[in-house]
Amino acid sequence: MPKDSDGVEEEEEEEEDKGTLLSCDAILPNELLQKVFSLLPIANIIKLGIVCKRWYEVVHYCPPLSWPMMAPHKPLFFRPCFNGCTFSGRVYDPCLLRWYSFVSARSEKSMRHTASSCGLVCLMNSNDGNRLFVGNPIKRDWKLLPQVPGGSDPYFIALALSFDSRTRGYTVVVAKCLRTRLPGNSWQWHLSVHIYQSTTRSWATPFSQDLGLWKGSQQAVICDGVLYYSVAFDLARPVQRPHLVAFDLAKPPSTIESLIQESIPAPFDLVCAGLINLSNKLVMVGRIDWPCKGVVILELEDKTWREVAQMPFSVYMMLDSKNFTCCGAGDFLFMHSSVCQALLTFDMKQKVWKWSSHCPCPCAYTGQLEIRSLSNCCFCFEPRLDVSP
Repeated sequence: MPKDSDGVEEEEEEEEDKGTLLSCDAILPNELLQKVFSLLPIANIIKLGIVCKRWYEVVHYCPPLSWPMMAPHKPLFFRPCFNGCTFSGRVYDPCLLRWYSFVSARSEKSMRHTASSCGLVCLMNSNDGNRLFVGNPIKRDWKLLPQVPGGSDPYFIALALSFDSRTRGYTVVVAKCLRTRLPGNSWQWHLSVHIYQSTTRSWATPFSQDLGLWKGSQQAVICDGVLYYSVAFDLARPVQRPHLVAFDLAKPPSTIESLIQESIPAPFDLVCAGLINLSNKLVMVGRIDWPCKGVVILELEDKTWREVAQMPFSVYMMLDSKNFTCCGAGDFLFMHSSVCQALLTFDMKQKVWKWSSHCPCPCAYTGQLEIRSLSNCCFCFEPRLDVSP
């Protein structure tokens, strides 16, 4: 077709039309783009954050306008992997039933104690000046807290974390239990409780007393402003009946006698593998040896323990019951051991036990001590983008 004057005008109009084409992403404000993202699964939101610089800022740095209105997601489980000198890990999503690679923002191998609450995770290194970090693993936003008081190298350390959605502040509690020698070659236990408030950015030690023959543990959790801590009478038997002491963070007890007198004993002898806050309900998971071997899940109601479920014997035989730990959030419990690559989950609402696929994490272990340390580093957390330390 010959290019007459009309054809030239048509070509110019087409060029002008091409020049006015705009991307919907370019005209959407950040708050509306964040609203669109909030309708997606959390794994997809994280992937969208690496598409371009603007999307990364919307996911990680923009004010959380729509994130608090997101539908709640099932908690994720993090299992670290030691490969030479590198600290990396895998995350299990119980919703998609898949393991994902996850790079930790912290590269220290000696993180031995963990706690989580409402999307925040607390990691503690008791071997190096009590270094303690609080952060959001999803946003990879971490903060180093002031050094924990009370000295180092205690026999037991229990770590607890609580996030207040109303004030957007958090509380970290570190309970240290030391064994001290008395005249006559006898021993006693000493408990100190240290509390960090993000609002004051400082530590306080409201309780530091001798326990006598009552020894502490590594199990503590915060529910409704109350610290629950597991203690047991120091006997030669490996399996004892744990007692739960309630420590009001707003009004600490004056004496250890009052704590012990008002303690809540477990219904039978067991090894406590986890003391967990599930949707503001206190849950204890423990291994029992009598009248039959197994794992039991207990829930505290009005200072009375109620049995929720017992692990089926076939599942119990597959789990390394002598060396397993438990964590949880929301309505999910995660049970894992140092020798089993599969992860066991329990849905508190549906009362369903389920094994995950084997973790594809290539780990290079050097000994039994490192295997147990690796197991203690595992933790679960709620995937949230509206929480920062």
